[in-house]
Parts: sequence; structure tokens; C-alpha cells
Amino acid sequence: SYWLSESVNHLLLQWGDEGLLYSWTLNGDPLMDGNSTIDLDEKTDGNINCMVKNHVSHGQKTIRVKPCP
Repeated sequence: SYWLSESVNHLLLQWGDEGLLYSWTLNGDPLMDGNSTIDLDEKTDGNINCMVKNHVSHGQKTIRVKPCP
């Protein structure tokens, strides 16, 4: 199973396995690949999607983020 931890400007997707490939998008546009964490600025607005996969399975999680007031 997985969980997505949200804070003001830091997202972490934790998956209980080794050898995982991570891919992040914002509103469908690629952000970065390879890391389980990303840092966002306070103006980030939209849908953040994290996809993770290995040789056995895959999964994804999408959350909606809004700019800090």
C-alpha cells in the first residue's frame, strides 16, 4: 500500500519496496522522474500526480493543490 503526505510545499509518496521508478506531473505536464519527493513553490496550482512502478506492479495517486494565500 502507499500513502501521500501533504504539507505546504513538500510532497512525499512512500511505497514499501525497493527498486521503484517515480514519475511526477502537474496538470499532466512532467515535473521530474526518479525521486520519491518533490518540493513545490507556494504558487503551485493544480493536480499533482505521482506514478510509481517496479517490475511487479504499479500505482498512482493524484491530489489537488492550491496556491498559498
